[in-house]
Amino acid sequence: MTERGRPAGGGIDVRKSDGQREAYSREKLRRSLRRAGAGKAMAEEIIADLEPQLRDGITTGKLYRMARKALQRRSRRSAITYSLKRALLDLGPSGFPFEQFCGRLFEAMGYQVHYNRFVQGRCVQHEIDIIAERNGTRLFAECKFHNRATHRNDVKLPLYLRARSLDLMSGDAGAHDAFWVLSNTTYSEDALAYADCEGLILAGHNTDHYPLTRGLINQHGLHPLTCLNSLKVAQKRSLIESGAVLCRDLLDQPRLLEPLRLEARQRERVRGECRDILDRGKARRESA
Repeated sequence: MTERGRPAGGGIDVRKSDGQREAYSREKLRRSLRRAGAGKAMAEEIIADLEPQLRDGITTGKLYRMARKALQRRSRRSAITYSLKRALLDLGPSGFPFEQFCGRLFEAMGYQVHYNRFVQGRCVQHEIDIIAERNGTRLFAECKFHNRATHRNDVKLPLYLRARSLDLMSGDAGAHDAFWVLSNTTYSEDALAYADCEGLILAGHNTDHYPLTRGLINQHGLHPLTCLNSLKVAQKRSLIESGAVLCRDLLDQPRLLEPLRLEARQRERVRGECRDILDRGKARRESA
């Protein structure tokens, strides 16, 4: 029906990055703002401000930028959280930084992590992106990074990984307690159903599984440095190439900023934004 005298959706279509259109959803915008940490009153205020500006055919990218700016005017910390999905995409174009990010998530859960190890299965040798071990538990993980937010991992991915898991389990060195798949995008319904049936764990933007949830990232302060607004894209790329992945890396290892030759005031601005991000995660954890 109506809300505040306006039809839900308002007859406005939103154009996604793949060209498809869908009806504007006030509830979807509200949920995204609340997940970013906006209180109920703030979320409603932002929605009321934005809706009169919306035009039929607005792109999801423009709607995202409008919402983020509105958040930024009211709460810089919430705006940082709102940008997390974009920040994971910006870890590219190669998949290596995403692997490092995923490994740091497992480390935060208490696992000892090994990267890119070769393990002999019964039939062939397999390269495993991440092997995580803790208290006698051994996990294998495959990291699937995509440069397009619209990419959806289909059922072929878990089918392929299930075959790998079976071959590894049949070998002397390939025993594992679980096989994870981590992606910075989403999974198809068939992929999710097959993985659930076969005991594979899929982690991504449309799953509830750790470790790609905002909860774990906020809890341990594991935001990727690509969410920083105080650095240019080239500067963030330089930091990633030097081995930094997380905002907290720039606080724990201040020397990482030295090759950027930043002025003292700009350097402190970067570190201040990093502290804001960690404080935001702490606030969300304490309010949970």
